[in-house]
Amino acid sequence: MMAYFAEEGFADWMRQEVEPYLRQHGEQGCFLGSGGVAIHYHRFQLTGAKKCVVISHGFCEFAEKYNEMIYYLMHAGYSVYIPEHRGHGYSDRSTPDAEMVHVEAYEDYVRDFVTFVKTVVVPREKERYLLGHSMGGAIAILTLEQYPTLFRAAVLSSPMCGMKTGRFSNRLADLVAWMCCRLGKGKSYAIGQSGFREMPDFAGSSCVSEARYQYIFQKRLECPQYRTYGGSYAWVHAGIKAGRQLMKKKNLEKISIPILLFMAGNEHMVDNVKIEEFAKHTKQTQLVMVQNAKHEIFNADRESRRAYYEEVFAFLRKAHDVGDTNITTDTKNRRDE
Repeated sequence: MMAYFAEEGFADWMRQEVEPYLRQHGEQGCFLGSGGVAIHYHRFQLTGAKKCVVISHGFCEFAEKYNEMIYYLMHAGYSVYIPEHRGHGYSDRSTPDAEMVHVEAYEDYVRDFVTFVKTVVVPREKERYLLGHSMGGAIAILTLEQYPTLFRAAVLSSPMCGMKTGRFSNRLADLVAWMCCRLGKGKSYAIGQSGFREMPDFAGSSCVSEARYQYIFQKRLECPQYRTYGGSYAWVHAGIKAGRQLMKKKNLEKISIPILLFMAGNEHMVDNVKIEEFAKHTKQTQLVMVQNAKHEIFNADRESRRAYYEEVFAFLRKAHDVGDTNITTDTKNRRDE
């Protein structure tokens, strides 16, 4: 099954096979998002695909972090589109510190994302699927609540239905962030956040696969645009506020499409209780626990990655086969040991 479980020689395989293939099939572009902010994107067009996946990446991520996933999706017959959210990758920053992630409101992320889908994706693709991870999962959920028919089905991987805030309670962290914003420090790093460090920290990362962690870290070393590393007080406040908004029952009830929802057994970035609550209050959600994974399930151990991708492609095939009719699967909790 390709190299879902490759560890040894992973970087060489990526550089020698995956990256040339993506360069051959990909192109990059830019559009103006909310407030005139320039948003950069990658588009990987597969001739004759007639279906596509749009990726909404996570906090401090960038399009090239998804090279492996994009390669698998294309070999499964999907064109792939991925914008770099404002403040990430080659998209415009709103602070002088290019390593800081800052946003005043998640609605800006949503407006950017919807503009991208409507102006870049929709004119080319009728059959659209959504894949959102972490912060990008929160953006995906907010998008689905406001535009429930924009996608046929969605995969949410460790979505930020609620933010983990370390030693502070969610409420206290939000209060501190709000006060700092009021005092004019909204564009300062939040407590526990910082700029990029050139020393790798695999043990503290969201990966189980060290080869994948090192590949991504090397990308950051090579490209200054990929060194986003910490969030501002305004970003923290906006993220907590967005979590509360997207988890309101009246908003969750607006989501009508099938959802494949993953959560990690060794999660340390987002709130699994909120993820379970999301599954409970949405109509067609299939919940899968990947027990041995950390936050980045697609960068977990060999067997977890294999199970993850098998679930994703089986779900997408079923969504394609069923078409516009409902997929009537009961919400389930399954543990992949």
